[in-house]
Amino acid sequence: MATLNRRLRLPMIDGVDYDLSMRRPRKTLLAPEAKLRRRVGWGLCLGLLFFAACRQRAERALTPPREANVLLITLDTTRADHLRSYSDPGGRQSEHPGPKTPHLDTLAARGTRFVHATAQVPLTLPSHACIMTGAYPPVHGLRDMGGFVLAKSHPTIASVARSAGFATAAFVGSRVLSKHFGLGNGFDTYDDDMNGQTEEGKLPGVFPERRAAVVTDRALEWLKQNGQRKFFLWVHYYDPHAPYDPPEPYKHIYAKDLYSGEIAYMDEQAGRLLGWLNQQGLTSHTLIVVIADHGESLGEHGEMTHGIFLYDSTTRVPLIIAGPGVPAGKVIGDQVRSIDVAPTVLAFLHLPPGGEVQGVSLWPLIEEGRKVRSNYAYLETLYPRTYMGWSELRAMRTDTWKLIVAPHPELYNLEQDPRETANLITRYPADADQLQKKVWEVAGTPTKQETLTTSPVDAQTRQELESLGYVSAGTPREIRLGSDAPDPKDRVEVLKTLWQVERLLNAKAYPAAVQSMQQGLKLDPGNPMGHLYLAMAFERLAQYARAVEVYKQALRMNLATDQIYSRLGKDYLRIHQLDKAADAMARASAINPTDLDNLRNLGTAYMELHRLDDAERAFKAITLQNDRYAAAHNGLGLVAVQRGDASAARLEFEKAIALGPDEVEPLLNLGVLYQKTGNKEQALHYLTLFLARAPPDQYGKLLPDVRAAIQELRRGA
Repeated sequence: MATLNRRLRLPMIDGVDYDLSMRRPRKTLLAPEAKLRRRVGWGLCLGLLFFAACRQRAERALTPPREANVLLITLDTTRADHLRSYSDPGGRQSEHPGPKTPHLDTLAARGTRFVHATAQVPLTLPSHACIMTGAYPPVHGLRDMGGFVLAKSHPTIASVARSAGFATAAFVGSRVLSKHFGLGNGFDTYDDDMNGQTEEGKLPGVFPERRAAVVTDRALEWLKQNGQRKFFLWVHYYDPHAPYDPPEPYKHIYAKDLYSGEIAYMDEQAGRLLGWLNQQGLTSHTLIVVIADHGESLGEHGEMTHGIFLYDSTTRVPLIIAGPGVPAGKVIGDQVRSIDVAPTVLAFLHLPPGGEVQGVSLWPLIEEGRKVRSNYAYLETLYPRTYMGWSELRAMRTDTWKLIVAPHPELYNLEQDPRETANLITRYPADADQLQKKVWEVAGTPTKQETLTTSPVDAQTRQELESLGYVSAGTPREIRLGSDAPDPKDRVEVLKTLWQVERLLNAKAYPAAVQSMQQGLKLDPGNPMGHLYLAMAFERLAQYARAVEVYKQALRMNLATDQIYSRLGKDYLRIHQLDKAADAMARASAINPTDLDNLRNLGTAYMELHRLDDAERAFKAITLQNDRYAAAHNGLGLVAVQRGDASAARLEFEKAIALGPDEVEPLLNLGVLYQKTGNKEQALHYLTLFLARAPPDQYGKLLPDVRAAIQELRRGA
């Protein structure tokens, strides 16, 4: 920096003249009355400044909330370069045109599109927490995909809007955003009903979901009832998340690129929602914000999906804002962040952002092109640590640079190397050091290991579960960050093996999956996910005893997780070791009582063991968290049958049927109950329904007995 020849001075304060060129005070003698005038003058200035600040705060407090609406659409797992409005003629899309997205492109044309929007976490749950709170993960606390809950003490867009009189509703596309994780805070309506789907038989990380058409239908139903009120509506589309399975005609049109097919289908459904707003005349006073929670690697850097790495393929997301006051067709190249969404939305509504917000309002940038403090973007993923046994990753991204803090750190010049292939860490150590300081300003001190205490339930739920006898419900688990662990990029071959095994399992090539995963575990024997995949392959081969041995080996290696215990319990059930099954599933529920499928299996095991009180507690632990879980009511009906309470049993079975129209066991149980109580007409009705709907591969052994019972009832009718 050039040295200035002239000296710069501030006004003297209490006789001290500050010489900025020398950075030291120079004493100047003043007469007492001059000192007094100086003090009075500065006191007056400070008083005026204080008065002005108070007046501004008072004016903000008196400003009423805006009479307008906000529609927030979040696109799960959507790369920015897979929207046509973001396509780069010189890049990947010149070879692979990607999906057609006319509705989102039209929205971008009538609004403002942000070229470089950065997600803070490449995972659905924590990324949405950043969007909703405007805070980084170390502040809002929802750090990973399991074991963390967003506490109600953290303000969200919804909680602030509802307190100001807005109607608030959310419609999500997957159980991964279940209200149990805390994102329902502030919503009058939080629709996360997956119509009785469970995670039984799904690969780890694959959650029950519903198509975009269903989400849009639910949102439109709500709008028809509440659209006349001022509202904040959040609609989440999960479709682009793996496994990729778009409906027709998109499956045919995009047969060679099903991921793009999912995005094209999602665009169609978003278009239905946007079209309805326009037809109802709501567009003119509705701010529409569209953002993805994260992207998808699609093989870049050795990762097929997301969650492991912090490269732009999974952290650069589309962000489009349209509505009142938003310039049409504007494109902004400055970096912005997902944490900037909340303060931007709340500023539009004339509502305060709250003390935890770390993002900034983007309105100066949108309206006037003025820079805002969004150039530094913190990123993190704990997923490699918690699911793979590898090191967590943190990063700091600017318009020019990205530093990834890892056992082997990485530095990329994004302007010259947007695909992040040339690590410059040794060439620019000063830049790396400056960015690393920024990382730890957000993440905390790097000088010692950080211990995170996780719990999958909030305090109120834990207390309610304890009242049922689950005294260790949601047992806190410690995760040690910063400790020695492999760098994820040094485990790329293992990552590729896991992806290959997923494909083999989906293709029902189970022996090949076993062989491939056994080789992968030789490379990385401490990988929890590898043990889950190997055991699952054995389960698909009906080799349950071998699956049990895989899980037991994982436990001997201190890889105990709720998933390993719950799956071990199911396999013990399959080989008729009921006591061991109940013990394993009870351990799983102690770690994670929000796994309702495990609680259902635990209740079933207790029923087989004639432990009716324990079975009742397990089923009630489900209904306490989700009273619409049909299988839990079926279980409570069976408990009532064993206790001889036919009336209570009938009510529970009927509730199970009403809540789960696809559930068949309540039909059988209610038919048998009516048969035993002498109501032949109702018994015939429900047993016939069961016979028509029961899948033969699951209930084949029962079907002859049911047919015989129906014939007997008809003869006696």
